[in-house]
Amino acid sequence: MAHSGPILIVDDEANIRKSLEGVLSDDGYACLHAAGGTEALELLTSRNPALVLLDIWMPGMDGIETLRRMKELRPQIPVIMMSGHATIATAIKATQAGASDFIEKPLELDLTLGAIRRALTPVETSDTGDVSASKTPVGVPEIQRVVFEKQAMRGSAMPQKTLAHSAVMYGQGLHSGKKSGLILEPLGPDSGIHFIGVSDNRAVPAHLDFVGSTGYATSIRIGSTQVATIEHVMSALNAYGISNLLIKCNGEVPVLDGSAAEFCSLFEEIGLENQRGDWYKIVVKEPVTIGSGRETIRLEPCDGFEIDYTLDYPAPVGRQHYSFRLDDPATYRKEIAPARTFGFVKDIGHLQRQGLALGGRFDNFILFGDDGPINDALRFPDEPVRHKIMDAIGDLYLLGRRLQARVVANMTGHSDNIALLRKVREMMNPHP
Repeated sequence: MAHSGPILIVDDEANIRKSLEGVLSDDGYACLHAAGGTEALELLTSRNPALVLLDIWMPGMDGIETLRRMKELRPQIPVIMMSGHATIATAIKATQAGASDFIEKPLELDLTLGAIRRALTPVETSDTGDVSASKTPVGVPEIQRVVFEKQAMRGSAMPQKTLAHSAVMYGQGLHSGKKSGLILEPLGPDSGIHFIGVSDNRAVPAHLDFVGSTGYATSIRIGSTQVATIEHVMSALNAYGISNLLIKCNGEVPVLDGSAAEFCSLFEEIGLENQRGDWYKIVVKEPVTIGSGRETIRLEPCDGFEIDYTLDYPAPVGRQHYSFRLDDPATYRKEIAPARTFGFVKDIGHLQRQGLALGGRFDNFILFGDDGPINDALRFPDEPVRHKIMDAIGDLYLLGRRLQARVVANMTGHSDNIALLRKVREMMNPHP
């Protein structure tokens, strides 16, 4: 199997260079190798490699600085970063500097070859001249377009959207307590929203079919790829009408300040791009109800998407009611997105014994004691019920299309939201 140009392997460890060269040669690739950044830059200009495999941790000029200088010399060359001691922050730095992919050491043969093949595959553009058709980035894994395979129960049409360009953000996972982050990359039309680990090669669609646990947060998984606490970013994606996006993270979406406000700020800072292709809301023409008694959630026909939510906790939260109609991102950003995750002092020990709430600091959620919030002032007098609405907007986006319905909910959570979506899917795919 012949290839267009050599692969430049840059690593200060000779055994890694030798091992990689042996593997790549067996697969038909010619190789160059360099022990450091300076030598790599010389080979980049003199030998014109087709791709670079670049270690991050090297003495002298490290991999991030080498990457920056490579991109100055040859902006279009794909560079795959390698590291055995990487955090999400280093992966983000590499992406910001122009890396096309990131793989962890010890290197797995299939993952490495897959990353190389993806990076060397040119991105196709549309014959129509629609620039959004070329948004799928080099190095993106194969994705499942489950949202666009069959759009049953078609309601009002919406334009497909993605981000104008890639973006990064990082923080801490609420439940894992680990450093976490996001790398958001545009995808082309008819792709859907997908999550993937920083060094994984299999993306999991943000779709009901892949929902895992829904206890204290919503998680999705496929094979060994699992991503937790996706509801806040999904809520903002729903509000801004983003249909196509690849989100890289390391197991849990960062909680940030406990709300969706920072996602809104990011989307507005980098901008959105309309894309061609059919995309329709899911119109609900008959009532659907889940639960009974005090805990219920119901869908009713409506010309838009509304959520009417009532919660009733003991003091100091008490009974709260709020109704919100999602007509535009600006209203969502003002009225819903700032509402933070909340919890109660009496529950923290129980949650942490279950391995949850390990990242709950005093600046990323509201903690209620007997007399009210003990760590910060409320942003709204009814902040808890608004946060419940924010969560529901995210969970109810896991069919990849916005609902065209009125949601009436009482004391419900993630599991109820997902159960309701399953009922909707049954209506979309009735048994013969």
